Amino acid sequence: MTSHRRSPRRRAIVTTTLAAPLIAIGSLTAVALAQPAPDEPGVTVDASAFRFAEKAARDLRRARAWSGPTDAASLARDATRRDLVVLMERVVRMPRGRLGTTWRDIAADDPRGRAAQYAVARRFLTTPGGAVGLDQPLTGSDANRAWTYALRMKGAVARMARFRDGAGRRYSLPSGFATSIVAREAGLRRNYPSSDDVLERHDSQPLRLADLVLMAHRARGIRRAGVPSSVRALQRFRIPAVDPQFVPTIQRALSQVGNPYVWGGEWTDTNSPLDPQAAGGFDCSGLVWFVWHTGDRAVETSINTPSGRTTYTMNVGNRGRRIAWQRAQAGDLVFFGDRGRKTPLAQASHMSISLGNKWIIHSSGGRGGVSISWLPTYWPKGLMNARTFLVGDGVPTVPDAPESGAPAPTTPVAAEPVTPVPQPPGASAPQAPAPAPAAGGSQAPQPPG
Repeated sequence: MTSHRRSPRRRAIVTTTLAAPLIAIGSLTAVALAQPAPDEPGVTVDASAFRFAEKAARDLRRARAWSGPTDAASLARDATRRDLVVLMERVVRMPRGRLGTTWRDIAADDPRGRAAQYAVARRFLTTPGGAVGLDQPLTGSDANRAWTYALRMKGAVARMARFRDGAGRRYSLPSGFATSIVAREAGLRRNYPSSDDVLERHDSQPLRLADLVLMAHRARGIRRAGVPSSVRALQRFRIPAVDPQFVPTIQRALSQVGNPYVWGGEWTDTNSPLDPQAAGGFDCSGLVWFVWHTGDRAVETSINTPSGRTTYTMNVGNRGRRIAWQRAQAGDLVFFGDRGRKTPLAQASHMSISLGNKWIIHSSGGRGGVSISWLPTYWPKGLMNARTFLVGDGVPTVPDAPESGAPAPTTPVAAEPVTPVPQPPGASAPQAPAPAPAAGGSQAPQPPG
């Protein structure tokens, strides 16, 4: 989604005068930049930020799938692996009760013994060092794996774990890459509204109980309605050979999977070189900015740098050549708006990096972070146009003049979609992410299908 609202200072920073200092930034590697940061020290968290999970917790309690707390204050704590097992016992119908004998680090009389053993046997849970660690913190990656495996999405997970381009080229993928993509495409992960962005965490960090409860509620809906089309599409993932000149660009984008969606975010921690941000993570144009500005520009001289920092400047700027979105190849940028092709260029509300063959990588509020989506299952009615940036093909062009009456680069009214999540029969939908005037655009329900 777009980054539009900026202070005058920030708009000044985002001009081409950034070029010189950013060359130095390019010497950093994507791996080094991808290290997650903890929550800001000393931040006071208002328990009301977790009210989104109260209804899900109550619904699960009524279904006898949860016996834990249902109030926001109690749901604010970090989840444990035991919490996950408790929720999975009923949602995916795992065996319950004590084992009657000690197994690994599980006591003979532990009431979660049989469920834990089953979860390990089915590979829902990994056992570092051989220990199950039921009372240890549960990370986002742990939860992604457990639910995607338990919901029979292993085909999509296996496909993403074997990520290759049409030339058979392998890429360096971050830990938890495949299950992070699948969980997000399934609608299992939630984006905090911009007012609560300080609560966002990288997948490698502990997951809060509120987020785990909401995942369980959404998983229960998927159990009854079936695997979403966006996940089924991942099983057919296939992209053409990436132009060698764009391989480093695509690699940097892939390295950011696991990061959350953060309004105004363009960095992996709070110390963005443009402006401080509430948490490490990206909005849609922030991911694009990061990918282009942390590369070795001295080597990647055959690729133009998109104009500015926002979706507005990148879509109407004087770099790159505008093409039909259907022609987008790996490294091209694909833009979205609420009126599709009829959307004025200045009103684009979301953007992504093409992988080719209608696949994109982007930071999406509806997906709760960086994900890979297939355009026909993402926002087909919102597709506007694409831009290519290869020198000699996407040569610098005359700046596109905004259409008559087009607004200045402020947050558009267009909306980036939120994945619909199947619900259990007779149950009302869990509370969706609250709409936010995100720097990458606003959020609104995705059209049916």
